[in-house]
Amino acid sequence: MRHMGYRSGRLAAALVWAAGLAGAHADSADYARSDRNEVFTVQVENDILFGTDENYTNGIRLSYIHRPGNTPIGDNISNFLRRFSPMAVSALKSDLYYSVALGQNMYTPKDIEAFDLIEDDRPYAGWTYLEFGVTAEDRTGYEVIKLDLGMVGPASLAGKTQRWWHSVIGSPRPNGWSHQLPNEPGLNLYYTRGHRFSPISLSGDLAFDFTPHWGVALGNVYTYGAGGLTLRLGTNLDRDMGAPPRIQPSLPGSDHFSGDGFDIYLFAGSEVRAIARNIFLDGTWADHEHHVNKKELLAEVQVGVVAFVGPVRMALTNAFRTSEFAGSGNHRYSAFTLSTRF
Repeated sequence: MRHMGYRSGRLAAALVWAAGLAGAHADSADYARSDRNEVFTVQVENDILFGTDENYTNGIRLSYIHRPGNTPIGDNISNFLRRFSPMAVSALKSDLYYSVALGQNMYTPKDIEAFDLIEDDRPYAGWTYLEFGVTAEDRTGYEVIKLDLGMVGPASLAGKTQRWWHSVIGSPRPNGWSHQLPNEPGLNLYYTRGHRFSPISLSGDLAFDFTPHWGVALGNVYTYGAGGLTLRLGTNLDRDMGAPPRIQPSLPGSDHFSGDGFDIYLFAGSEVRAIARNIFLDGTWADHEHHVNKKELLAEVQVGVVAFVGPVRMALTNAFRTSEFAGSGNHRYSAFTLSTRF
């Protein structure tokens, strides 16, 4: 417990430092943004479209994003955060966004109808969390710092949620939640940095761009390092940065967007992760019944389409992950994202 408190203190200090770091971007004064500074987003991820019900089988996330804008309160918050950054320069400003989200993820073995313990497959597990984030964007890219606080285990209520939902849609009842991972509080910090290259104009509003990124996760839920690339082809690519938002762990996305009218783009992204800890495979610190051999390297590819209709953004994504543990195959799931700006 003493080590956990020490790690928690270090993570909290890192959150403050990285939030300030997010403020140091140049050339952002001309980065056009709408006067609508709030965005509400609903995200649902599930593997049902691929005919499976296993591994990472469902995720839902509700998020609210606020951009302070050029107000006394916004300036005070921004200046406060920049005091903690060794890279901060008071003359440089960027678009800052603050976010809060509520999410729940579910993980199950392949055979969800079995009542008995399946020792050689992924354990049942749920993760319900609150997420707090700070994002900085300008034309050159973005920085994101997020802190997740939540519970793994029966206290996540993921088992009850899945059983209820399967009864609504008429899917087989998942019978093995009595063997899920035990309760453990979760604390996780995520940092992501993306470098956007200027869009290449093809014809009129049609353009192409690419954004490499890297990131780290630190905590008792996930610890990993990641790097990847996102490609986009479409109209008015400045309306958001990179791609739609994602549920962690995943490729990075942009919670905020701007502009009006109709626009559309296609995107493809990839990421490789070197994983030191994944609580859903390594298990909690308390004793548990499952033992699978986690793979330390994982690759993920995502393809999708994003459409803007006035103040609304819609996105459909298909994701493909390589095997996460010995004996398992590759995994596929789909994601639908709906955001409205107000």
